[in-house]
Amino acid sequence: MTSLETWTRRYVAPVAKEAGLTRKGLVYRLAGENGDHALLEFRPQHLDPAMEVFTVKAFIVPAASWAWSYRKSWESARKKAPDASAALVQWSVAAPQQVAYEPDNVSPLNADWAYGGRIDPDAAGQAMAEVLREHTLPTMRRLLDRDELFTEICSPSFEFHRGRPPGWARMILRVDEAAPAELEELVSQVETGYPVVDEFIAWARARAAEHNG
Repeated sequence: MTSLETWTRRYVAPVAKEAGLTRKGLVYRLAGENGDHALLEFRPQHLDPAMEVFTVKAFIVPAASWAWSYRKSWESARKKAPDASAALVQWSVAAPQQVAYEPDNVSPLNADWAYGGRIDPDAAGQAMAEVLREHTLPTMRRLLDRDELFTEICSPSFEFHRGRPPGWARMILRVDEAAPAELEELVSQVETGYPVVDEFIAWARARAAEHNG
């Protein structure tokens, strides 16, 4: 059976390249000029020896989210490309029913893709290309706009999962540009009912001073 990496090179890589993404293994990346990244990841699921089953997920990782998540090892982390562990928003790319591993259990949150056995690899590839072109890649590009991303975080669609509450997210999205007065307004909006809130605010003040001092 065709490996997932070979299959994605055949069906995903051309579509991703058209949209400006780069590839490393099973991860496709779109980098914004401001250091924010949108990622598309293919993750194999070892559920059926007769089929290649996998999930597809998209992630938006702002530069400051990466910095906050890896603040304790920042000297080494800052040299690496951001990965999905610091995503501010993520969502699953659901398979159309005809290429879903469980066609009777398809939803935005539960839809493994598959090929092999009863699902023709070429049919799955064509379905993937269509979903990426028409939905996923435009959404990834749209959410690299920080205003669009914040709107989604404040009022998320059903399929989106946000990694931070709105006040924290707004700070992360604005900290690199915020003037002192705006920074104080952002601090006042940070939700306090979370662990390490004091550390987060201190980190934001230090990062803002470094970028805007």
